Amino acid sequence: MVYCGKASQGCQGCRIRRIKCDKVRPQCTQCIRIGKTCPGYRDQLALLFRDESSKVIQKAHAQWGVTDPSDLGEPSGSSLQSISPYSTRDQFSGTDAAIARSRYLATRERRSPPEQTLPKEVSVTTVEKGIQFYLEHYVIGLPDEPRVAQELQGLRWIHSRATRDIMAAVGLAGLSNLTGDRDMSVLARQQYGLALQNIASSLRDVAGLDLEIVLRAVVMMAMFEVVRRKDEPVNSAPRTHIMGGAAILTTVLPISTSPIEALRGLLQICFSILAAIQNSLQSSSSEPNVVLPTRADSGAGGGTLPSSFFDWISMSATRAPPPDRPAAELISMIVRLVQLSVLVRYRPLVDGQPGTANVIRQALELDAELDSWENRQEGIWTVTEEHANEGFFPAGSVFEDCYHVYSNMHTARVWSHLRWARVMVSQMLLESVAMLPLSSSQLVPAAHQKRSYTHIKRLARDILVSIPTHYRHPNLKLEHYKFFDEGKGGAHIGIAGIPSLLFGIKVASCAPGVPHQYRMWGLRILETVWCDTGMFQAKMLADLVRKKIEQDSSRVGN
Repeated sequence: MVYCGKASQGCQGCRIRRIKCDKVRPQCTQCIRIGKTCPGYRDQLALLFRDESSKVIQKAHAQWGVTDPSDLGEPSGSSLQSISPYSTRDQFSGTDAAIARSRYLATRERRSPPEQTLPKEVSVTTVEKGIQFYLEHYVIGLPDEPRVAQELQGLRWIHSRATRDIMAAVGLAGLSNLTGDRDMSVLARQQYGLALQNIASSLRDVAGLDLEIVLRAVVMMAMFEVVRRKDEPVNSAPRTHIMGGAAILTTVLPISTSPIEALRGLLQICFSILAAIQNSLQSSSSEPNVVLPTRADSGAGGGTLPSSFFDWISMSATRAPPPDRPAAELISMIVRLVQLSVLVRYRPLVDGQPGTANVIRQALELDAELDSWENRQEGIWTVTEEHANEGFFPAGSVFEDCYHVYSNMHTARVWSHLRWARVMVSQMLLESVAMLPLSSSQLVPAAHQKRSYTHIKRLARDILVSIPTHYRHPNLKLEHYKFFDEGKGGAHIGIAGIPSLLFGIKVASCAPGVPHQYRMWGLRILETVWCDTGMFQAKMLADLVRKKIEQDSSRVGN
C-alpha cells in the first residue's frame, strides 16, 4: 500500500481550475463567486492510501501461495456497495442481522456526509477499505486521538507497515461481521498473519523500537481478538498480545525519556489483563451473570496470572510517583478479586464450611479497602459530574444528559476499573447472603446488605455516565467532544479502553438491584457499539444483558 502524501483539501472545482480554494463548507466562495455550484470535497481519510501497486499485491499473494485475487477475499468490484447487505451468516438470527446492517448503514451515512464521499476516480482495494473502516470507527474522535481525518496525515504510525496490516485485519473483521461477507473474514485473518510476522520482525531490534508504533500494533492485535467472531479460530489470544505490550514497556521503562507515561501505560495494560480475565471467567461460564456459581466451570483455571505479572505490579508500586500511587494500590486489590473469582469458579462454595466463611471474609475486607480507596481520592483523582440541559446532547448518546470530567484519561480509566470491581465485590456479598445463609448470616448483616445495594446502584450509574469519556456514540457531533475531552493525556491509544468499558457496562447492567432503565441503557449502548464497529465482544455482552432482562421479566410475570 502506497502513501500518496498530503492530498489537496480544496474542492473539486478549484482543483480543476488550479486555483486556491478557501475550503468553506458546504460550498467554497470561489465557486459561488463565479456562479457555479461547488462540487464538494474529497474524503481526506480515503486519500491517505491509494492504488496499492501490483508488485506489492503479487508479493502478498506469493507469500500466501495465492494466484487468484479472489482467494484473498477481494470480490469483483470490491466496493462496499457491491456486497449484498442482505447476505446472512448462519450464527445470526435474521432479526439481529437486519438490525446490525441497518444501524451500520445509518452510521456510515452519518460519518460520511455527502460532500466527503469517496470520489469515483479514486480506486481502493478491499484491504484499504478495512484500513479506512478502522480509522473511522476505531481511531477518529476517541480520547487523545485525532478528531478529524486531516489530523492523521502527520502521524508516523499511520504509515508504518507494522500497523497497516493489523489495521486492515481489525477493520475487515468488523466489516465482515456487519455485512456477513465471508471473503472479508478470510482476508482479515490473512492480514492478521502478515501483521504477526511484521511485529515479530520489529521486536528483534529493541534498541531501535518506535514505542508508539509497537504498542499500537500490540493493542490492535488484542483488538482483533475482541472484534473477530469466536467461531473463526486464530493462533493466539488477546492476553498474549497484552502481555507482550507489558513486556515491551518493562524493557524500555528504565531508559524511557517519559518514565511516567511508560509507567501509566504499564499499569493500564495490567488493569486490562485483569478485566479480560474476569470477563472471560464469566462470559465462558454457564452462569455468566453471577459471581458465585452453583457448579464448577472446567475452564476456570485459565485465570491463572503469570509470575511476570506480579513483577510488573511490584515495579509499578516501586517506581510510581506520589500522584500515581493510587493506581498501583488499586491494582493489587483487583488482583485479589480476580483470584477469589477464579477460586469460586473452579470450586463452588459449600454453605457452612470454614472455607466458605473465609472467602466471605476476604470479600468483606476487599469491600472495606475499595471503599477506603474511593473515599480518600483527591487532587488529580477528583471526579466531577456535569449536567447538560435536556436535549443538548443527541437522544440516546449521554446517560441522563450527565458526563464526568477527569484530570486525564489515565485517571478516568482507573476509576472505571474501581467501579466494576467494587460492583462485583458487593454482588459477591449479596449472592452469599442468598445462596450461603449459614456462612453469611453473622458476617453480612442487613445493614451491610443495604449498603451494598446502595453502592451498586451508585457505581452502576457512574459507569453509564462515564461512557462518553471512553466511547463516542455515533449520534454525537464534533462540537460535543470538547465536553468530554477536558482531561487530556494518558489514554495512549483511545481504543485500548473500549474492551474494559464494555465489560464494565455489562457488569453494571446485570448487577442485582439495578433499575430496569439502567439495564436497558446498557443494552442499547452495547448494541450501538456492535452496530457501529462490528466488535463481536459487544454483541456477546449485549446477549448476556438481554438474558438478564428476560430473566427479570419472567420473574415479574410469575
